[in-house]
Amino acid sequence: MNAVSRLIAVLLFAAVSLQTVAGTGMLDRIRTSQTLTIAYAPNAYPISFKGENGEPDGYSVDLCRRIAAAIQRELKLDTLDVKWLEGNTPRRIAAVANGEADLECGTTTMNLRRQREVDFGTVVFVESGGILVAAESGIRSLADLAGKKLAVTPQTTTEKRLRAVLEERLIGADFVPVKDAKDGRERLAAGKVDALAGDRLVLIGQVAATGQPERFSILEEEFSIDPYAFAMPRDQADFRLAVNSGLAQIYRSGEIQRIFQRWFGADTSPTDLLDAIFFVFGFTD
Repeated sequence: MNAVSRLIAVLLFAAVSLQTVAGTGMLDRIRTSQTLTIAYAPNAYPISFKGENGEPDGYSVDLCRRIAAAIQRELKLDTLDVKWLEGNTPRRIAAVANGEADLECGTTTMNLRRQREVDFGTVVFVESGGILVAAESGIRSLADLAGKKLAVTPQTTTEKRLRAVLEERLIGADFVPVKDAKDGRERLAAGKVDALAGDRLVLIGQVAATGQPERFSILEEEFSIDPYAFAMPRDQADFRLAVNSGLAQIYRSGEIQRIFQRWFGADTSPTDLLDAIFFVFGFTD
């Protein structure tokens, strides 16, 4: 079994495991309130960010808007008010866990540790971890991070996995907590840190946002593979099924290709792994 097959098998197992937990109630509450609250990442372009008009935008946000439309249709509501709550990954997870938000929409890696607090829908993206540095820093590999100030958002999968990799290789970097990728990129540009760790695509988005890509470089080495999924409250099978049904329709209809190209470029296409995930989860009825 190759790496792609193994990951697909793991994802399918996770999806089946999530479906075994029974629970109802959220859809009834949403039907009564006619409101859906979604926590999103405001600084993770192009996955999830606050646009110039102050409204949420991005790849994940597009998917969540369509999920909201699917829920509205299922509940036969004339209107569904979608409210947005900003926050980094730990804040979004906490908002879902404590009932402040109904759904989470951003760059959140689905893992077993987080499933102690929240449930997840099916996978929407697969990303790898990366390191952003100044082009003239001389940092070319993880080994070069020894003794350097490394910015990372605390309590994230990036922090956990990177710490483990550096400890295993006996690389002593100084971890510096930052609010999110934008905060870390600004500190890097100001020379307050030597490197920024995060999801590779988000780091690319941060570089693009500066308008000066020549100033930065992303290391070729990767330290993790992260399946993104949307978090939701535990033990709410009716709501989880509605979310996954909406995603399945997006994947099956081919709309996911249009959304992907809108945010990653007209000449781009999902990787073979991601395309396989869309196929598998699009035909699970």
